[in-house]
Amino acid sequence: MMKWLQNNTYIVLLFFAFTAMGAFLLITDHGETTYEQIEIEQGDTLWTLAERYRGTMTTQEWVDHVKRENGLTAEMIVAGHALTVPINENSIHIANLENEEELHSVEVAIKNQ
Repeated sequence: MMKWLQNNTYIVLLFFAFTAMGAFLLITDHGETTYEQIEIEQGDTLWTLAERYRGTMTTQEWVDHVKRENGLTAEMIVAGHALTVPINENSIHIANLENEEELHSVEVAIKNQ
């Protein structure tokens, strides 16, 4: 066994690297946030969207998170474009099925704690 480990150190190192990455992801991901893709409507800003979707995050945390998730360098968004936004598990997501292919958000509210 020891000779095999010495001859295959790259496999052992790879195993430990994957184990460490898995442990890191398990520890840091609390599973509290899911994502939804929304269409930006006329008049929407990251700040107004934050008020609808931020859950228990602060507005600034939510805006920064959306900017990172969508690769935005500025806070400018364009109506008609899609945006991936975090939906906190502490929010209630109510959806309306407009047709068989599309699901649109109607309302998001905070659960009573």
